[in-house]
Amino acid sequence: MNEVLRRKAPMNLAIVEVDPSLFSESLTGWLEVTAHVMAQRAGTAKPNPDGSIPALSKGELNNSGVQTIANDSVFAFGIAAALKGDKAAFSKIEKDLTALYGENYPGSFAVWHFKQEPDAKPETIDDHVGMIGRTLMEDGHFEPKDIWNAGVRMLEKARKSNFVVELTAPLAQWHRDQWTTITTQLKTQLVDPDVNVPPIKEALAETRNDQSFIAALLLSAVAAVDQELTEDYQGLLKSVSRRV
Repeated sequence: MNEVLRRKAPMNLAIVEVDPSLFSESLTGWLEVTAHVMAQRAGTAKPNPDGSIPALSKGELNNSGVQTIANDSVFAFGIAAALKGDKAAFSKIEKDLTALYGENYPGSFAVWHFKQEPDAKPETIDDHVGMIGRTLMEDGHFEPKDIWNAGVRMLEKARKSNFVVELTAPLAQWHRDQWTTITTQLKTQLVDPDVNVPPIKEALAETRNDQSFIAALLLSAVAAVDQELTEDYQGLLKSVSRRV
C-alpha cells in the first residue's frame, strides 16, 4: 500500500498543479501499481518477495482494468486543466502519451471525449464532461444555466475518480468564482434575481471549498436558472450538501 501511495503522489501533484510533463512521466508507474494490486485482489498475482512491481507489457496496457485507470487519470487531468483554461497542458499530455505508448495509448479514450465537436450530442457523463472541458479550455461562453449544468456534471464525474480529493478544491473554487461573478455582475441573466440571488449569496458565504459547499451552492441556484432537477440529481445534491 505504501508503494501505491508513493506512486500516486506525483500523479496527485501533476493534477493539482496541471503539470503535463509530471503527469506523463508518472502515469506508467501508477498504472503498474494499480494493475498489480487489482491482479492480487483477483487472485491472479502474488506479491513479489522483494516488493517490486512488475512492468506492464504492451498487451497488458490494453487490459480493460488498466485502460479504466488510465482514462480516469486523464479525465482528472482534463478537468483540472479545464478549470484553469489550460488547453496547452492538455494538448501536451496527448502528445507526450502518444510518443510514449503509440497512437492507442492508455487514456486515449478519455482524450477523445475532450476533442468532440461542440455540436455533438452528449449521451454519457463522459461525453458531457469532455465537451464542457473543451469549451472551458477554448474560453467558450457559458450562460448561467450552462454554468450550473457544467458544475453538476463535473462534480458527478469528480466524485467517481481516484483523484476526487485533488479535484474538489479547484472545482469548488471554480464554482465560487463563477457564481460570485454571476450574482454581482450578471444578475439580469437570472430568473427573478431579487428573490433568487440571496440564497446563492448565503451559500457563497460558506468558506470551506469542499463537496458539501458545491452541492449546497448548486441547490441554491436551481430556481435562479430555472433548472428542472431529476430525482437522481436532486438526491445526489441533497445527500452531498449535508454536513455531518
